[in-house]
Amino acid sequence: MSHETSSERAPIRHVVAATDFSEPAAVGVAWARDVARVHGATLHLVHALYPIEPGLVGLVPPFDLTEEAMRSVRERLEQLAGELSAEGVPTLYRVDFGQPSQVIQRVAGEERAELVVLATRGLGGFQHLLLGSTAERVVQKAEQPVLSVHATDGAAAKPVRHVLLPTDFSEDARLAREAALRVFRLGEGSRIHLLHVFHLPPEYMVYGDQELSAVSRSFRDRATADLVRELDEVALGLGDGGWTVETEVAEGYPPEVIVSRAAELGVDLVAMGTHGRSPLGRVFLGSVARRVVQHAPCPVLTVRSAA
Repeated sequence: MSHETSSERAPIRHVVAATDFSEPAAVGVAWARDVARVHGATLHLVHALYPIEPGLVGLVPPFDLTEEAMRSVRERLEQLAGELSAEGVPTLYRVDFGQPSQVIQRVAGEERAELVVLATRGLGGFQHLLLGSTAERVVQKAEQPVLSVHATDGAAAKPVRHVLLPTDFSEDARLAREAALRVFRLGEGSRIHLLHVFHLPPEYMVYGDQELSAVSRSFRDRATADLVRELDEVALGLGDGGWTVETEVAEGYPPEVIVSRAAELGVDLVAMGTHGRSPLGRVFLGSVARRVVQHAPCPVLTVRSAA
């Protein structure tokens, strides 16, 4: 019997896609377009025009320069919105002044978006996130699920049929599972891989083959058995929606394990919460989500609970 909730079946009506007109941003917009098309949703393009601060360059930009920048951005957004609308996806656009992550969150709230889509590398080629730490801030603070797309994820959203769901059994992790089912309409033939990663403190391992090491191994084995049972309960809660559910408990540094398992399994998506704690009392998600977003070999869907 399926345990699918009405919220998981409900179509998405509004998708916000941030763009800085870079090639990576175009990949993010393409994924947003395809999600919007599947749901019959309206796509909202947003660009943040961040005024030059006098202290950064020693000069105050002339008013005419700011006006010229605004006209240029509007023209590019209008052209892009027209192209997307011609492809059958109703598209609107917004350009606002302000700090990019704040603009994105504000527009998402005002448009009542159910999903925000970001590229994870923008202009400048820095080995970080869109417009510096914009995507990182949005992932940490957004009230909506955030889909972070890498430049290497392809210019069009391929069907998502294999999903890695890291879980620490928290509310955020539960919401991430629900969001993945809703956004990508997982169903017949899909594979869901539930993964819990625990990381024992180094001091548990410093005694080599001595007696305390044996005690540590016994503790690890008991903890693993308990985690396997809890993970099986999560799997049962997913019900029978036509998908195959796999479970795995692994030991190691969580972001490294999650990223490596995503690559080894060849998943189409990683979906995870942004905050939570492991049963061993150690922080699991949070900085982990940030690192996974940066390094995963596929798009990453993150969810932050209102709490």
